[in-house]
Amino acid sequence: MKVVYGFIVILLTTGSTHLAAKKSGFDLGVAYDLDVGVTAQFNHYSLFFNSDAVAFDANLETFYNSKKSAALYIDFGAFYQDREANNDTFEDRVGIRLPIGVTFGLGRNVEAYIQAVPHYDFNNDKDFDVDGAIGVRYQF
Repeated sequence: MKVVYGFIVILLTTGSTHLAAKKSGFDLGVAYDLDVGVTAQFNHYSLFFNSDAVAFDANLETFYNSKKSAALYIDFGAFYQDREANNDTFEDRVGIRLPIGVTFGLGRNVEAYIQAVPHYDFNNDKDFDVDGAIGVRYQF
């Protein structure tokens, strides 16, 4: 929880809100996607991981507003999640996903995003569902 409070302090003390001013194309932050974890982005590719899950997405399309302070994006990717079921057995999830989200600048070199994540699990029950994700990244 201290990490979240740290990012809130960074967000409140930074100035610029322009998304197109990325220096290296590399972003790093925290997110709640397949639980709480680390998110990274390099150019048009996103990675999320924690101790039990990993997701990799490639950007399909991005639409910026006129000031480039916010963007709507559509990604396509895959995920793996190692979950423990109720009866102490493991129920792994593997599938494809189509994140659709909005990202916006919160301050100088800081962006936030929120997304809906329709996904299809290839595990035993072959489940289609929609989850959500939210995160904050620092742009290097």
